[in-house]
Amino acid sequence: MSVLLDYSSGAFAANQAQGVGAVTANDASFADVSLLLHGDGTSGSTTITDSSSNSVSLTVTGNTQIDTAVKKFGTGSIQFDGSGDQLSFTNTGFGTGDFTYEAWVYPESQTQRFPTCFRVVNDALTANKVTVQYDHEIAADKFRFNVGTDLILSATKTANQWYHIAVVRSGTTLTFYLDGVSVGTHSYSYNVPSNTVFIGGDVAASSDTPFKGFIDELRITKGVARYTSNFTPPTAAFLNSGPTLDLSSGTYFSYTPSANTTFAFSNAPASGTAAGFALAVTPSATVALTYPSSVEWPSGTAPDAPASGETDVLVFLTDDGGTSYQGFQAGDAMS
Repeated sequence: MSVLLDYSSGAFAANQAQGVGAVTANDASFADVSLLLHGDGTSGSTTITDSSSNSVSLTVTGNTQIDTAVKKFGTGSIQFDGSGDQLSFTNTGFGTGDFTYEAWVYPESQTQRFPTCFRVVNDALTANKVTVQYDHEIAADKFRFNVGTDLILSATKTANQWYHIAVVRSGTTLTFYLDGVSVGTHSYSYNVPSNTVFIGGDVAASSDTPFKGFIDELRITKGVARYTSNFTPPTAAFLNSGPTLDLSSGTYFSYTPSANTTFAFSNAPASGTAAGFALAVTPSATVALTYPSSVEWPSGTAPDAPASGETDVLVFLTDDGGTSYQGFQAGDAMS
């Protein structure tokens, strides 16, 4: 028996885009996002959805809910009424590594003494706790950043406005940013374990600590100091994916990751049409690479990322509209 291959129709007939494809950058550090709350949904809903790849389950206390009237981006934000509302979840811990905890905060006129926007690090020892408050009693109308009993106060900030808050550890330095401007630093080398963290309140929903206002676009990134100097606050909602390969744009892709990266594929040809593409990856640092779960590898495990400056070439095939892919390593640690 003989088999005739008709090359006149192309190597992969329906994948007409032959050339260098487009990689949409998206969030290069999305693989390290441990929690992402957009606050979108139906007004009044108490379902608060985590849009990170972890799908974290949050405990809702009081009537913490989605509000679509007051929001920074998207269709809504998370509303806290200052009377027992809060969210809590189990954080996997930062260890001694870098981290970034950020959110947009809209404080209203507060009703409690020490309203807590969020607890960045919770710990049995007071000295290790890191908390962001919108102070009502001691220094009215100021965001108060607490590391243990040490306070770093910002300038006075009026209620009923959106502010971008970021708490970033880079090395052993903790920096507090308000609207992209550093308002103070603190030495912080604590090995942060897994523990329960609170948003919009504090441990056991203390009567002194419930926050009144709205929080939008809360994102926690583990292992990455996203900001190491003053910056322009985000101008759009945070993205829900890492670099995305648009399969309608070409058959060869090249990417140089500088941080842990989770790839996504989009616009695969229709089911029943065979398509293939290659991806050359040349990291500029030591990174971990993650591919879509729909990729099937010969060994059952994706190949390790190449070392910084080396290149791996991966080839992917699909014939079911992108429901599944076969992945192969065509080149390993080339330099």
